[in-house]
Amino acid sequence: MTDTDKFLHAPTASSLIAEERHDSELFRVYAAILDGITDHIFLPGNKLTESELCRQMVCSRNTVRSALSLLAHDKIVDLQPNRGAFVHVPDLKETRDVFNTRIEMESMILDMLIDLPDLETRLQPLYAMTEQEETASERGDRVGWNRLSNAFHVELARLLDNAVLFDIINTLCARSSLIVAVFDTKRHEPRSINTHTHSEHREILDLLLAGKRNRVIKIMRKHLGACVERLEKRFETL
Repeated sequence: MTDTDKFLHAPTASSLIAEERHDSELFRVYAAILDGITDHIFLPGNKLTESELCRQMVCSRNTVRSALSLLAHDKIVDLQPNRGAFVHVPDLKETRDVFNTRIEMESMILDMLIDLPDLETRLQPLYAMTEQEETASERGDRVGWNRLSNAFHVELARLLDNAVLFDIINTLCARSSLIVAVFDTKRHEPRSINTHTHSEHREILDLLLAGKRNRVIKIMRKHLGACVERLEKRFETL
């Protein structure tokens, strides 16, 4: 089994974007670059050469430029005058801003979700996702685990059928993945997987089903807050 085959079941960041945006050459190229970044193939600080992207994507230079402009708008890519495009490198302030924003927004999402009808049925795909996440963690499939971990939070937002909120959470999760990539590329020790994430996600689902509004929000805030604390400690060692 190839590395690619191992995580075919895990949704890419681009596959979570609203389907009406999918049917275009621009989206195809945008998606390929986005997924390359969130899967940590294009690493933070790396230059994204237009000619090389054109060759890889089999597309025009104008399409690549348009895709890079969209990614720059999403804070995934930096466009530097007379130098070109580079994968964005988040700093500590951005790390705190991204995750603190997620804490507040995802707390609100849980507060809204708990009142939805047929919640048990709606949450079944997410339970299946936590099982896939556990499998990815156990076999050391970091790309698959990262995709599934992000997708869990995005799919929670999708259940509310609020396109604006969904797009915001999707972008924040993509930026979170980029933030994690900073530490993977700058730290010397082997990359590790947070083996507790899937159990924490499952606990969130269980508390939602049980109608434990205050408890589930507290657990989500703790879950994301712990990410911030780990990242802050890693910044101290860079």
